[in-house]
Amino acid sequence: MITLEAVREHAATAPDRVAVSDGQETLTWAELADRVAAVRAWLTRSLDADEPNRAMVIAGNTVRVVVATAALTSLGVPWVGVDPERDGATIGEQLAAVEPTFIVVDSSLPNLPEDFWPRWGDRAVLLDLVAFPAFDTRVTHYLAAAEGEHQAAPWVRPPFSALGFTSGTTGTPKLFVRRKRTENQRVAFLRDRFAFGPGDSFLITSPLAFASGHVWAGAALALGAAVRLGPPDAEAAVEVLASERLTGAFLVPPFLDRLLEVATTTHRGADLTALRFLLTGGRHISPRTIEQTRARLGDLLYVYYATTETGINTMADPADLAAAPYAAGRFMPGVTVRVLDPDTLGELPPGRVGLLAIDSAYAMDEYVHRPLDTVELAGRRHILTSDYGYLGDDGRLYITARSEPRIDVVRVEGAIKEDPAVRDVCVTSGLDGADTGAVAVVVLRPGLAPELRDRALARAGEVLGRFAGPARVTEAERIPYNSAGKVALLVLREELAVRLSAA
Repeated sequence: MITLEAVREHAATAPDRVAVSDGQETLTWAELADRVAAVRAWLTRSLDADEPNRAMVIAGNTVRVVVATAALTSLGVPWVGVDPERDGATIGEQLAAVEPTFIVVDSSLPNLPEDFWPRWGDRAVLLDLVAFPAFDTRVTHYLAAAEGEHQAAPWVRPPFSALGFTSGTTGTPKLFVRRKRTENQRVAFLRDRFAFGPGDSFLITSPLAFASGHVWAGAALALGAAVRLGPPDAEAAVEVLASERLTGAFLVPPFLDRLLEVATTTHRGADLTALRFLLTGGRHISPRTIEQTRARLGDLLYVYYATTETGINTMADPADLAAAPYAAGRFMPGVTVRVLDPDTLGELPPGRVGLLAIDSAYAMDEYVHRPLDTVELAGRRHILTSDYGYLGDDGRLYITARSEPRIDVVRVEGAIKEDPAVRDVCVTSGLDGADTGAVAVVVLRPGLAPELRDRALARAGEVLGRFAGPARVTEAERIPYNSAGKVALLVLREELAVRLSAA
């Protein structure tokens, strides 16, 4: 997130220009500077400067979160967010992993851990973001009180470090430490590719809890652009893009698909011509999504491949997507991706599918509670991912699957989505907890005639069979995604088990 010093620089040149908005509350640069300064001063008196402070944020996307995290960033206090939609037990495990000295919390959330207040009220300083009057209780401080007048205490900024969690698609997210500023990568990209800056505006609908949310937000703010924390539903997002004339956006792929569906049906008349670029990443997209974006919005889609451990690795621009829609793009500056034999870890030539190992200037340093899998290649540390792919002769990287060495999931899902009867699809294996081969979980469009439904499911099976041999297809009402845009496999398995038992 942005520092107070950077906020003040923008406030000096454009004090009345909007800095951040969430639809309920809007702050100009001058107002943001005042509020961050107040909370920063309060923090210097509330935290022990001699302790190794760590902060945790349990809240949704609001202007108040930006204020609180900017104050923490200004003091050099590492902070990490958690997905506010997670269940209380998982949030409790994440709290235990971090052992925070300071917690920013929205007490109105229904899924806080049952023991949150008694356990953490005496262990950490709690700052509640709910709109209470300016008073404190024995256990909790309220943001309105923190934003009062406070005399800052002496504070020595510690060396930079950042905390983060993996997305946790198959279990509890893992905590890691990074000592490199990943926002610099995104700042340079927005500035150099789009001349993005003052006068521009950036929509973010994914949670600030995830790096894909708060790092893009921080990069846009660093350049003096306004950040619009977007609504969680696609229909409202289209209306915001049109009415507020936003010029840039980051949307995770499932949200992009929903937005395109709205923008080409119920909101086909919405004027989205102010949009100059649209970024998406976190999961692969299909050629259908690329074509729909081009037809409705123009050649403005940029797709990137990133991992929690390494930051953004490749970027596919509109020309890449037109020439090679299944490509993940070309290497970002400071990044090298090597394709390895998963058994020997020997490097494979272009065209051969293998395990991806990444050397990135923006890589994390370590997991906190488990070892990080690395390999040394050409005298450099490379992080071993669980992703598979290959390097093309065209210089582009092609991802085939994440954690699935035997199937080109990206192409299978893309081919199945060529059928207009298919709304969404997820190809995976071991869906019932055992290694029972590939499964295509297909979501069909509502209202299909029985013969069209049967034809769509049969075609999905034929496509999957061409890539994976013996395979099966099952229909679902939805593919569950987490807020980072990744398939929530545990939830998917549970929902399918309930569906099958009911049948």
